[in-house]
Amino acid sequence: MTRSRKRVLWIEDKTQLELAYLVPPVLLDGHYHLEVARNATETVRLLAETPYTFDMLIFDLDLPPGDWEDFAAFYRRFERRGEEPAMLGLELLAFVRRNRGIRTAYAWKNSLRSLLSTLHHKYRHTPLAVLSIYTDLQRDRLVDLLDLTTPDKAPLRDALLVQKRSGMPRTALLDLLRTLEKQWPVS
Repeated sequence: MTRSRKRVLWIEDKTQLELAYLVPPVLLDGHYHLEVARNATETVRLLAETPYTFDMLIFDLDLPPGDWEDFAAFYRRFERRGEEPAMLGLELLAFVRRNRGIRTAYAWKNSLRSLLSTLHHKYRHTPLAVLSIYTDLQRDRLVDLLDLTTPDKAPLRDALLVQKRSGMPRTALLDLLRTLEKQWPVS
C-alpha cells in the first residue's frame, strides 16, 4: 500500500534562493507534492484554477504583485509610503482565513473581491503556516489569523510562524509541513 502525497502550495517569491536549501529534504521525504507560487497573481491563479485543492499552504508575507493590475496598484500604493512592505502575502492569507484583508480601507475591484471570497470558502479550513522574514513584525496579526490566541495553542505559535533567518536548518520547511500535518491531519 502506497501512501498518497500531500499537495502543498508554497507561496514564496525568492524561490531561487530557497529551493536549493530548503526543498531537497522535502523531496527526499517523498510525502509531499510541492508546488510554488512566486507572486500574488500566480498564488490566486493556482488556488482558483487548479483542478484539485491543496492540502496545506505555506505563506511568505511580502509578495510581488505579478501581472494583475489590481495587485500592482495595491503594491505601488503601499511601497510608496515606505513605512512597511506592501505584504500582499499577508493580504491573501487574511482573505483565505477571514474573507477580508488586513488593510480593509483598500478597495479591491468587485471581480477580484469575488474571486478572493471564493478562495476563502475553498481554503478557510486548510492547514497553513507562515515562513517569512517578516513573521515577527506581524506576529500579533498572524496569531489572530491562525487562531493561535488561546494559551493551549501558544506552543504552536513558534512552530507555525517561522521567521526566515540566516543559519536556519535545511529541514525547516519539512519540519513545518510535518508540524502542520500533526496538528491538522490531512486525509
